[in-house]
Amino acid sequence: MNCLNLLRRILCLCCVAVLAESTASAQAPQKIWDREIAAQPFDRQAFHQVAIPDWLQDTLGCGYTLSVMNTVQRELAVKHGVRLSEMGFVDPFYTYYDSQLLKRRSPYVPPDRLEKDIAEYKRLGVRILGVYPPCLQAEAYELHPDWRRIATNTTEIPQTDMVKFPHGGMLCLLGPYGDFFVDVLAEILTKFPDVDAFSFDGLHYGGVCYCEHCRKNYRAETGSEIPNTDLNDIEFRKYQHWADRRMEDLVRRMQTRLKGIKPDVALVTWTTNAGRYGHFLSIPRNMPTRMNLLLDAPDQEFWMDESNRGTTIVPAFANAYIWACTNHRVAFSEPYILSHGNPYGNDSFPPTEIQRRMLLAATYGATPSIAVIQAENLQQGLYDCMDELQRRKEWLIRKQPERWAALVMSDNTRNFYGRSAGQVEERYLANVFGTFRAVVEEHLPTTVINDWNLNAEDLARYKVLILPNTACLDQQQVAAVREFVANGGGLVASLDASLFDEFGTPRDNFALSDVFGVDYRGLLTNAAEPSDALDVNFAKSIGPDYWEKRKNVFDFRQDPDSFLNQGKMRTYVHRQQVTFKGPAVKVKAASTSQTIPGTIRFKGTPDVTDHPAIVTQQFGKGRVVYFAAGLDAGYYLYSYPYQRLALKHAITWAANESPPIQVKAPMCVHSTIMRQQTEQGSRLVVHLFNDLNTTAHHALPVDDVPLREETVPIHEIEISIDARYQVSKAVQQPEGLELRINKNDAGLSVMVPKLEIHSMVVLELAK
Repeated sequence: MNCLNLLRRILCLCCVAVLAESTASAQAPQKIWDREIAAQPFDRQAFHQVAIPDWLQDTLGCGYTLSVMNTVQRELAVKHGVRLSEMGFVDPFYTYYDSQLLKRRSPYVPPDRLEKDIAEYKRLGVRILGVYPPCLQAEAYELHPDWRRIATNTTEIPQTDMVKFPHGGMLCLLGPYGDFFVDVLAEILTKFPDVDAFSFDGLHYGGVCYCEHCRKNYRAETGSEIPNTDLNDIEFRKYQHWADRRMEDLVRRMQTRLKGIKPDVALVTWTTNAGRYGHFLSIPRNMPTRMNLLLDAPDQEFWMDESNRGTTIVPAFANAYIWACTNHRVAFSEPYILSHGNPYGNDSFPPTEIQRRMLLAATYGATPSIAVIQAENLQQGLYDCMDELQRRKEWLIRKQPERWAALVMSDNTRNFYGRSAGQVEERYLANVFGTFRAVVEEHLPTTVINDWNLNAEDLARYKVLILPNTACLDQQQVAAVREFVANGGGLVASLDASLFDEFGTPRDNFALSDVFGVDYRGLLTNAAEPSDALDVNFAKSIGPDYWEKRKNVFDFRQDPDSFLNQGKMRTYVHRQQVTFKGPAVKVKAASTSQTIPGTIRFKGTPDVTDHPAIVTQQFGKGRVVYFAAGLDAGYYLYSYPYQRLALKHAITWAANESPPIQVKAPMCVHSTIMRQQTEQGSRLVVHLFNDLNTTAHHALPVDDVPLREETVPIHEIEISIDARYQVSKAVQQPEGLELRINKNDAGLSVMVPKLEIHSMVVLELAK
């Protein structure tokens, strides 16, 4: 978000607010820090995720903008569920209270405004979310030029006409201003102990800063100068890891200071690196994904406009990913009610689309939050959506994914391997999106995880691990994956997985070559006699042309006697040669113990050499499928149905068992499975979301967005349940319809008679 949009947003006071309702009084956590997370370069101490206050566990998000409402509007918002909302304490120009740190008090906010608002929020039972824009503060900018962020490699401090641009400019959070910022927050919490949480718009360092403090600190800690911004330069990639740690350390100090004043205060604030497609394009990254674990509840701006791939699988992934970025605790996702992002607006927006966007977020574990004030024609529709969310509250809180398959999204790979905002989608994100699309359409229960979850404890909970072109892995992650497979876990990987380290520096072979059963042999070039020699320059560096040189058009052929050729694959392909358009690398099987169920050859050339496209082997007790041909990327970028089926069969073969819960439904139905612990015992909640769009792809594809005006119900969705689950009762919620449980040799099944937009099948498990 640029400064102008940020300023406009803050001045309108449309800051984050979230519906939260606690069934018991808030209890102070016993400790600030929770479980330890895997180390990253330049860590100066062990990294722990924050221990979130108990009241957040019962939070169901659905509200913003109470700060600009009158009493009647606030009461109506509370009636529809709002329990936490924003209240401004500092804006880019002034404070709203008498501060000992910032002397410019707003002449536009009455002296008793905060006290009156606090009293009214408390009367209404609304928790207070204190707002401070962290990177824009005119007084600090004007009085402390050395605190200003310098975005280019110069020592020249930015100068701003404070009359024309009275907000000043961006401040650097990595130096003294960061500590000042924490001091102001502590002052607010001390003066106003009723504040329950804080929200910031733009809590990030912007990718790089060359201010005197950053230069001095980097030199002191590394002995080097901050290099030019160039992700093809290893020195800059090292700098970004360093800056990531500085940013994380600021939030760590912030949490320690604030929770020392009020133990159950929370950071419920915006994230800029946790799922929204536009944020994936922020390269160099503005903040590390791991920093989300230091926030009690990150919130993402959830956009479904054309610039954020609104009609694709990407919005669903955005919500699965932000939940993953909290280690599946509490995450918020605020669906923007916009028809298009260019120009930004909600022209003729169908009210039913609000409900679809909110319930899509809930389906993937995120808690929907929303701006309560809307245009008159949308207001009642929004309230209806908020009511629908409240009907589902019991089954949306305090949940965990029911784990079977794990799909890795790697922030280091996105940033250090993708390296370019204009190319990262094709270079890396396509592999993740294509795999995610396949498992969604095939209803395979798959949990999105981060690369920090590549450890023995986390992996032990899954049957199969998917590494879609997860190029950047460190040695600890490699060792964890190797151990997981050796102990019986399944693995599906593609392309350059493990070929780069945590800095994005290429290795001369896959770090997991023994697990894959193949060795890297360079780029797959179109020649009659390809060379087996590794590019001598590869281990030193790679340039932008690396990715370009591995793209081509191939003929793909499967082995009809392999596990690939089953079900629809036998009908769609069987012995036929089919087209594959996408990335591929050249590999060589390490021994004769590997099998090659799929091959590719260059299309339309005299070169008739068959290259391994898919390689399988047994490693220890586990099964491994390696894709040298990026069918995962192909299924997002240039789709053929056989690519989805090949991915499905690879995942289920590697898992060596069927999913414990299987959903038989059209591909437009999203299904996720979550587990809840209740006083009565355990239960499984199977979410079903109808994503059917009756006008999908009728517009120019590049600018198409979902604006669904009608619902076509889906009938007779069958859910099969493995015999390991002792199900005592099955109810379709929120309809309250008890479903008949049918027994068969494999276990149980239930039939959902009708799905409108979103329903849950709640399976009560016997103790």
